[in-house]
Amino acid sequence: NAYATNDMHWNSMQDAIARNQTLEQSLYKLSQEFIRMVMTPKKSCRHAPPMLLYLDDYLGNEQNEVLSTLASSQTINLMSSYYGIGSISYADAVRDVVYGDTKEWWLSAQWYEGGKYIRGVHPHMGTHIAMAWVVAFNLFNLVTTYCSLPEIETQSATDTIRRLHAGTERNNKGEWDYGYQSINGLPPLQAAKKLGGGPREKPRGIPPPLTRDLSLEHISDEWREDSVENAPLWKTIPECLAEGHFDDAIDHDSLPKPCLFSWVVNMERFLDKPKGLNNKLKPYLTSNSGWSAEADNNKLGWVPSSGLGSKFTLEFKKVAQPVHMMTWMIMRSYGEKWDGSKLKVEAWSGEKLLARDEIVGFHDKKTSETYNIKMKLFDQESDSIGIPPGSDLKVTFELVGGTTFKISGMAICDH
Repeated sequence: NAYATNDMHWNSMQDAIARNQTLEQSLYKLSQEFIRMVMTPKKSCRHAPPMLLYLDDYLGNEQNEVLSTLASSQTINLMSSYYGIGSISYADAVRDVVYGDTKEWWLSAQWYEGGKYIRGVHPHMGTHIAMAWVVAFNLFNLVTTYCSLPEIETQSATDTIRRLHAGTERNNKGEWDYGYQSINGLPPLQAAKKLGGGPREKPRGIPPPLTRDLSLEHISDEWREDSVENAPLWKTIPECLAEGHFDDAIDHDSLPKPCLFSWVVNMERFLDKPKGLNNKLKPYLTSNSGWSAEADNNKLGWVPSSGLGSKFTLEFKKVAQPVHMMTWMIMRSYGEKWDGSKLKVEAWSGEKLLARDEIVGFHDKKTSETYNIKMKLFDQESDSIGIPPGSDLKVTFELVGGTTFKISGMAICDH
């Protein structure tokens, strides 16, 4: 399923309301958690962090106040500058044109119908074409800028000119040379005395979490303490080579899978037809009374075809990894068919109830949208989160309200 940024912005608004937060607070927390998770290596010398680029494409009119519509853009700008990641903004590229005439619909959604201002969600073809060009231009600019940088020669065969994403410098000894070398025609420095007050080598790893309590007085200490604590994740190339790693000290093992079981319709091969979804669930589906894979209105999902009381159970025996969180991607819709829709979900390990929730499947908006519902597993007997490897996990589902529901994705993971 594909949904406009406006739909996802609406979801962010609802999530913020549920958490008693402002939209800005919710987006800030979500973005920072995502960036820190992606940019932290999973294993030393094995998995270099990827190049992360944020695309800001939200022009939207979920709110009528211009400042409120800029919440997402402001969050992306702040996070990209603090963490040193890339950001591309289609919205900034066309914002003045759109704001100069909000009745246009080449570069944004259509916000007027019959002269009346309306909620416009889905942009037209012009937006998609223009956005593709903005992204292409920025990617080409990135590549050409990098490729046009002069090559740096080294004075010693033991030095390496490459630098890790963590920012560790090319000098093996961990001393920062400030980038100056008397090579390529540059003269040697005449003064032997070094100027005082220069910065030390940047700490390994990513900066500490950006919170209201983080102060200029303590940010350096916190960053360096974290670098020492997590040093194995941020080893330099010489350190990795010394341990016997190859291919520029980065071995490309397959990434460890954080999820025991996961799927999202239309996001992987063969999950665009009911047969593919049935095959995905079959190995773990131990009982089923009334649920099936259906693609109504070209939107595939797992639905209760027998109506109220429909049940199914998923079981995972002797799990190979810890499981702390379950996430359900569900569709909420409107109208008589969806009125009162509600699904009861319970998670068990043996005789222990780890989580229970009743998930609503309807809303009063005149659109069908996907929501992410999270359930944290908690063992009250041991006062611990989740289940350890070797445990059994059973998840039961029952339609307890309305006549229909739709699950469009699942993720049973270690976080």
